[in-house]
Amino acid sequence: MVDFYEGVVNETQPFDAAGSIPVDPTWRPSADFVICRNVDGEVTACYGGAKWDLNPIRLKANRIAMIGFNSIFKKYDSGQSCLVKEVRYLLFCLFFYVQTGHLGRMSAGMLGQYFLTLRTAARYCWDQEANPLVGVISLQQLFSNPAYLNAYSKWMARENIGSTQRRLTKSLISHMVAIGEERLGYKLHGVFNIDFCAVAEVQHQHPVIPTKIYLGVINSVGDWMDFIYPKRKAIEHFLDCFISPYYGYTEAHQKTMFGGPDVVEPEFDQALRLHKLDKIFTGDLNCAGRGVLSSAILKVQWILKTVIHIYTGMRDQEVMLLPYNCIDVEEVVAATLDEDGVSRDKPKIVKVLSSTTKFTGYRKSSSWLATDEVVRAVEIARSICRAISNLFGVRPEDMPLFLNPAIINRRETKVGVPTWNDVSKPKFLLNQLVITESDFQELQATDPLRDFLSAAGFSIGSPWSFTSHQFRRSLAFYGSNSGFISLPTLRKQFKHLSVQMTRYYANNFSRLKTIFGYYDEEVGDFVLPKHHVLFEYQIGMPLNIAYDLLSHAFGDGAQLFGGTGSYISTQRKKMHESGIHIATLRKKTENQALDGRISFKVTLLGACTYPGKCDSYLLGDITSCLSCADGIIERDKLEEAIGDSEADLLLYEPGSGEYQVVEAELTSLKKFHQKFIAVVEV
Repeated sequence: MVDFYEGVVNETQPFDAAGSIPVDPTWRPSADFVICRNVDGEVTACYGGAKWDLNPIRLKANRIAMIGFNSIFKKYDSGQSCLVKEVRYLLFCLFFYVQTGHLGRMSAGMLGQYFLTLRTAARYCWDQEANPLVGVISLQQLFSNPAYLNAYSKWMARENIGSTQRRLTKSLISHMVAIGEERLGYKLHGVFNIDFCAVAEVQHQHPVIPTKIYLGVINSVGDWMDFIYPKRKAIEHFLDCFISPYYGYTEAHQKTMFGGPDVVEPEFDQALRLHKLDKIFTGDLNCAGRGVLSSAILKVQWILKTVIHIYTGMRDQEVMLLPYNCIDVEEVVAATLDEDGVSRDKPKIVKVLSSTTKFTGYRKSSSWLATDEVVRAVEIARSICRAISNLFGVRPEDMPLFLNPAIINRRETKVGVPTWNDVSKPKFLLNQLVITESDFQELQATDPLRDFLSAAGFSIGSPWSFTSHQFRRSLAFYGSNSGFISLPTLRKQFKHLSVQMTRYYANNFSRLKTIFGYYDEEVGDFVLPKHHVLFEYQIGMPLNIAYDLLSHAFGDGAQLFGGTGSYISTQRKKMHESGIHIATLRKKTENQALDGRISFKVTLLGACTYPGKCDSYLLGDITSCLSCADGIIERDKLEEAIGDSEADLLLYEPGSGEYQVVEAELTSLKKFHQKFIAVVEV
């Protein structure tokens, strides 16, 4: 029985065998030397093979293309065999002798990139045949001769060879030095100062999705979930029927198929009505027949995948590696038992989504908070997974949550996860959420040092292009932002998640490591994955404090009063008069927030920057804010409070205790208004 996850768990690391290989520049592996096997022990790559399939030792869920030595040259010539042998051996050396990355060896995906780099070099060497002064050269000659390599560098720039290949060519030379002359059979010298014009691209942080667009995608995918969820069982039964090769085709087409059915099976439209799914597969999920059903299912899976990204902050491959059984229940607080052993308080339970860590080298379980929205998305995905597993003839329990639906029409499809293109994604996520001027201004405010005007994909009027990591960063940013989650248009589930994140992702949560981490046998303790979204959330909390304060300080330009309010007004004035750049103030404010020296919370009279607990705030004593050194007083809110107190005063009996309390509060508010605000007006 096929188990999607078994291969990597039981994999043997190929570099473990490197020590037994003789150090001899003339030695080469035999043609049947095994590079890679799959879980069933079948050889997927041997040294002399025309193709190497390294997917069994790949930790990511999606498959990579095979390395094809028969594709190095576009036209075959017997004289090319020496160059092919050189490419083959260099890849072997990179895989077995170079220690790099988190696994201690080169990944399968990176080896594929180096194959493309070497393929370009081999083609260049062969093309020198047209130069009568040079003729065909070997890779050894290319990489060990400064003149040849410098000419190759200029050729790459002239032919606009991609920056990735140029950068990898420079890295390849460093790796060849590490492999050593005793294995390569030749020495590199005089080639280390060639830069291959590989200018490093500026790496930008993933942008925070602007508020309106973020609200739009959360609410849109939520509406689709509400629409699909009640029909999840019907979708499963509907897909089960496609185990028949005739189901869903027209009657005429069924009769032309080899060994046609004894009884004509329902055509596609009829099948939709029989399963009461005709209203589901309309609009963005419109499906005209069996031939395009897999595309419609891919759209449903993309919606579900997006929901998981939004509410968990998981990376793309973390979601793609989710197993069929991925929902766990964790006990946060044990039940309270009395002396007789009777439960008085039920245990507190939290649902988590269990997947795998990214950089351990082998799969280990780690977890993310799962709200009801995530659980519902998983339930729909499980229904689809069960049906597709049935078509593959495998157990869903051994499969990834998102299984490739191409099996519906292509019986030769291999078990694995799907890939998506724009055709297989719903249109509302591709072109319906358009960037407005206010969105652009908000985007620029989140990263003032980045020029979004010249960045592709962020112009006003163009649709927002979503990536999974944008959801991760936006969750950390907005999930810890109390001002954002109070918006009435935000779905209830996101508000619920933010409460859970504050409670369970906080650094002082006693069971943080045991619930969201994994047990490391070497350390003998639970360990949190270094790249878990909870760390970004923890950092996001103080940074949002800084952003709130900066927005308050430099937002609408209104006069502020109180201890901190007066200071902000002074700084604002200095900024305008002395040319102080807002980026300087922003950086200083961020550092103070990260150090815990300032805070920001909204009050009835404006805001407060005191980082600790305030007894007066908890007791509702707003007048203490008037004399507080950390207070920010806004004129509109102060005058609104005066009006409310005057209205309250009319409700109480003069001389009563309530009347005296409100009267004292009103007097303090009016004195502050008269002393500071009235003076400013004059």
